[in-house]
Order: sequence, then structure tokens, then C-alpha cells
Amino acid sequence: MNSLKEFFVNFKYLMPAVGEYKKNAKISMVATTIETILELIVPTIMAFIIDMAVSKSDIKMTFILGAVMILVSLFCMYAGMVATKHASATSSGFGANLRKLAFGKIQEYGFEDLEEFQTSSLITRLTSDIQQIIFSVFLGTRFIIKTVVTGIVAVILSVNVSAKLSLLFLVTMPLLVIAIFFTMSKAIPGFKQFRKEFDKLNLIVQESLANIRVVKSFVRDDFEIKKLAKQNFTMYKLIDKASGAMSYVGPIANIIMFGTMASLVWFGGNEIISGKIQVGELMSFIMYAMMLLAAFIGISMVLMQMMASSPGVVRVAEVIEHEPYMKNHEKIDGLEVENGSIDFSNVSFKYKEDSDNYALENINLHIKEGESIGILGPTGSAKSSLVQLIPRLYDVSEGVVKVGGVNVKNYDIKKLRNDVNIVLQKNTLFSGTIEDNIRWGDTEASFEEVEKVARIACAHDFIKERADGYQSVLGQGGTGVSGGQKQRICIARGLLKKPKVLILDNSTSAVDTKTESQIVEGINSYSDKLTKIIISQRVSSFRHCDRIMVMREGRIEAIGSHDELYKESEFYRKTYDMQQKGSDINE
Repeated sequence: MNSLKEFFVNFKYLMPAVGEYKKNAKISMVATTIETILELIVPTIMAFIIDMAVSKSDIKMTFILGAVMILVSLFCMYAGMVATKHASATSSGFGANLRKLAFGKIQEYGFEDLEEFQTSSLITRLTSDIQQIIFSVFLGTRFIIKTVVTGIVAVILSVNVSAKLSLLFLVTMPLLVIAIFFTMSKAIPGFKQFRKEFDKLNLIVQESLANIRVVKSFVRDDFEIKKLAKQNFTMYKLIDKASGAMSYVGPIANIIMFGTMASLVWFGGNEIISGKIQVGELMSFIMYAMMLLAAFIGISMVLMQMMASSPGVVRVAEVIEHEPYMKNHEKIDGLEVENGSIDFSNVSFKYKEDSDNYALENINLHIKEGESIGILGPTGSAKSSLVQLIPRLYDVSEGVVKVGGVNVKNYDIKKLRNDVNIVLQKNTLFSGTIEDNIRWGDTEASFEEVEKVARIACAHDFIKERADGYQSVLGQGGTGVSGGQKQRICIARGLLKKPKVLILDNSTSAVDTKTESQIVEGINSYSDKLTKIIISQRVSSFRHCDRIMVMREGRIEAIGSHDELYKESEFYRKTYDMQQKGSDINE
């Protein structure tokens, strides 16, 4: 019963998704009520036919009552069709709105939120979990009223026919309740665990397909197949156990129903012999009894489906109700980023609040508008962590980050990120044309602007060499272009946003030094007010930078020009000499 409680407690968070389909739900409920009432009238008409027409050999009355029964049945069928149609529209529309609502909420998440939920789990919640909920909504809209009305009216009419025979329900109904809830208690835990295992299955598929080139390169096909097969078997055992428990419901219910029918024939026959009821009344009573039991089984199956889908309801409600760790409540309405100056004041940062390990400690830095800054440091020195604080991909743990002289928390997050753009080392392209991908930066930009930024990013030449040029279609993830070409398209995309701050986080790592130099030079000439931050492991990337910053273990070790750092920073000097020596050898 806890699962049923979880369903209703959490379902209220999903109710906004009903939206414009409330009217369909109401029509379905009204049509269902009419259908149910008409169904319950049929046994009464049948009793009249037997007791008032057939028993008296009244052919005319038999045809009249028969015609009435057929007419009632046709209206009942039509009401059922209307109810089913609108119940389907309600559940399908609710599901579509729910996906939109949940996906929209996910778009508000920061990196911390996404790391907490995990992509594979979010995919399961948006697909399989919501599909389960849709089925529950359909059953609820279509059958709850039907079964409740049928049960209540059937009891009333049964008692009206024979209060004595109705006492039989006091035996059969408790048996049915015990059987159904016993099987529920055995099946529901399996369904709950199944949802969690579904997340793991999605993770395996997602990782394997996303990294298929690595799998092929290392000839790990069999390993991945075995891993999936093992997870498949785990899920099979869970669902088999849960379904096995549920499989007892039907046979037990049938035994109780047939036992009830046999008892009614026996006791009802004696009632007919004693003259207390007529044959037609007994037949109508048996039909009401079957309707009552069927209604009870129906409502139990609906409740069981709700209990089975309650883990999904909880999981989707968690997505919708989750408050992102990154708040936007300090924003000042209408505040715009005036310029690209950046200030770090006593900034420290750690990825988890309860952690004692700081990724960044006591960072103080001022970058002027239009200045070009290079950042060098060994792997793990928190270079990327530093720049991700500027557009609030993460929030500082201590201190303040300012852009344009204003605390980044005072900006609307979307406005801030429109003016502070990061081009990552591993950027993703989307299925569509090359032009579509560049236009992600600005969908309203003219083709001339698209071509301009492509030239600056040294992407224009290789794009024009393709048969369809800018209209060349890329596959999912940007398949069809090399790593270096992908990076250049992403740089063009970032420039098209016309940001006030552009951050290149190892985003030229896959291009040669000559092309890299051309890209950086082009970006510098793009706008003298554009603030540039370039993270790279190659010192040659910084030849056009105003200042270079060396980071070690989450701290700024040194900052200055090339000449200054060559004298002051041992790490910079060794890195430069090593790379310069390698360059001389290559030449």
C-alpha cells in the first residue's frame, strides 16, 4: 500500500501536465458513467424479457423489450467508444506535456544537478517511466469511474433482487481482496528494482554506442555484449519474478468467480423452488454478481498498475520538483553585461559542499576588457574549473566573480552565458548541416556572418571543399568531419554569438600550430573589445596573448608576459624549452 500512497502523493507534482486535456478527461468520465449505467440496465431488461414476456409467451413484448435491449446496447457501445477515444487523448496528451515539462526542467539544471541524476537515469525517466505513467493515466481515466459506479450500482441492484443471496459477497469479496493484495506485495518490489536496473542498462548502451570507435579499436565487442547480456539477464529475472507473482491474480479471481457462480446457482435454485425469486431475477442477480466481481478485479488491476508505475511517478516527480543547486534568485531584472572585464576576488571552489578538497584556492585576478589571456598548467591544475566559474557553469564556494564589474550572480543566467561563451576541447556537433551547427550561435545571423566567422576559425576552406559546402549534412555528434574540423566549426559557432568574453578551453588541441596561430590572430582582429581566454598545453598558443598565467594545484603560480614568465616560472621555462626543442627537431 505504500506504493499506492507514493503514487498519489507524487502524482500531484505531475498534474500541471494535464493542461488543455482536462476537457478530454471530463468527457471520458461522463461517457464512462453513461456507458456503465447502460450496461447495468441490460440485465434488468433481460429479467423483464424472461419473466414478463418469454414466461407468458408474449411474442410482441419479447420483440419490444429485445429491441430496447439492442438499442441500449448500441448507445452503450457508442458511449464506450467516446470514453476510450477521450481517455486515450488525455493520457497521450498528458504524456507529451509531461515529457516537455520534465525536459524543460532538465534544461535548467547545472552540471552538479546533471551529475547527481546521471544522463542514463534521466533518459529512462523521460521515456520508459513516463510511458508507464501514461498507461496508468489511461486506465485511471477510463476504468476507475466505470468500476466504482459498476460496483456500487451492482451491489444496490443485487440487494434489491435478493438480500439473502447478497450475503454471499461477504465471503467472496474478502477472499478476492486478500488474494490481490498478497500478489501485489510480492510483485511491486520487483518492479521498483526493475526501474533502477533499467537505468544501468541505458548507461551501458549509451557508453558503448558513444564510444563505439574505442570499442572497435580495442576489439572489445564481445566484452560489451557480455556486459549487456548480464544486465539483461538481471532485468529478466526481476521482471519474471514480479510477473510470476502477478500471474496468480487471474486464476485465483477465476476460481472465486466460478465458485461464486456455482454457489449462486445452487442457493438461487433453491430460492426459485421456494418461490422467493423468479428465474429472470436469478439470472439478473448472477449478471450483477459477475459485474461486481469483474469491477472489483478491474479496480484492483488499475490500482496494481498504479503501484507498479509508482516508482516512475516518484522518479519523474523528482526531476520536476528538484531545485537546481545554481539559483537565479539574485538576478537583477534588465541587467546587461556592459563589457568583458573579469574579476576574481578571493575565489575558492570545491565541487562538493561537504568536501574538504578545494579545486581552486584564493584566486585573485583582474582581466581588462579586450585583453587576451593565456592559461598554462599541468593536468589537474584546475584551469577548466577556473573558467567555468565565469559563465556560472559552477558557482564559487567562496569569494566573488565579476563580469563587467558586476557579480555574475546578479545577471540572469541566460543573459550571462550569451555574453560569455566557452568553446570546449570536446565540443559536440548536432545532426544537421554545417550551417545549422554554426547557426547555433545565432539563428538569426545572415549567411555572410556565418561565412565570416567560419573564415576566422579557418573552417571556410575545408567546408567549401565538400560537395555540398555549408549544406553538408553531419551525422549525430558531428560524424563526417575530423576532430580538428569539428573544433573549428565550434569556434565559428562561438564567435557567431558575438560574446563579450570568449574562452577557448583546449579547443585548438586537434589543429596544427600554424592553423592555431591563424585562428588566434583572426579572433584578436575580430573585435578589440572581445576579451579572450585561451587554455592550452602548447606555449605557441599564447604568442598573441597580452599576458600568460601559470596555474599549479588550483592556484595562480605566476602571471605576466613571455619574457617575465621565462625568468620567474620554472614550470613555464621548462615547458617552453621542451616544446621549442621538439619544434626545432620537427623542422
